[in-house]
Amino acid sequence: MIQRRLITLVGISLIVLTGCSRLTKASREPDRKLILELVAPPENRDAAANETCAIIYSRLNALGVVADVYPQGVSANGRIVINLWGVSDIDRLKQIITSRGKLELTHVISDPSPAPVKTYANKKEAAESVDKSGNLPANRRVLPYSDRSEATRSGSETTAPNLWVVVESPAIIDGTDLRTASAVNRTGRQDDYQIVFSLKKPGAERFGAWTTAHINEYLGVVLNDEVKSIAFIKSQIFDQGEISGRFTKQSAEDLALILKSGSLPFPVKIVSESTSEQK
Repeated sequence: MIQRRLITLVGISLIVLTGCSRLTKASREPDRKLILELVAPPENRDAAANETCAIIYSRLNALGVVADVYPQGVSANGRIVINLWGVSDIDRLKQIITSRGKLELTHVISDPSPAPVKTYANKKEAAESVDKSGNLPANRRVLPYSDRSEATRSGSETTAPNLWVVVESPAIIDGTDLRTASAVNRTGRQDDYQIVFSLKKPGAERFGAWTTAHINEYLGVVLNDEVKSIAFIKSQIFDQGEISGRFTKQSAEDLALILKSGSLPFPVKIVSESTSEQK
């Protein structure tokens, strides 16, 4: 039996269903309505839709946004309705809603330090470094990497060379091991924020054992299947990590919020958007 409980928030009555929220008929019309679609196989859509609802609602609730999130029709359809009230920056909100939030710490395949980390000019070259035919074994992945240490300034934008690296699979640590995350600024520059995160005890113990056995080898911080930073292991590390990448204050805070809420089980895309004026 589904447990129901009534919540009153800013004059809007909500019924919470298995981590999602659904408005009662007495509620006023939303200012904006989004319909999302899960990019997931049919056999996974039912459970994934409910999990996705719960994660998105958590993100919006953390921002103080009045929202209503629930599967459209049968959850196996893979569509999710999001009703929003009083939103001022919809572009930022859509980015937070749709971000996968997939964090991994993974071993980068390279000669150890002091040799520089091994990077490749393109995906094909990286794959052929593992197997001349380019067929990767199950324990290897090729991922894009933007080297922020070599980033250059072009007007107000920061650009970086697009490289590729080979990483080990599965990851040493992933987002399920995350305990907390927050935005920090150690340089005082407005565009140089980092995200500092800590791990739960089981993940910290696993990470400590791995780093002890891999001194001077390279570790990559991977976000949404893109390597954000790479560093070599100088000594044992237990429960702390950092994502660098010259983030702005808002983008770092948004990413920390996304990571704390958990990774979406599958990617999502916005397939419909309407406002109260369009109804």
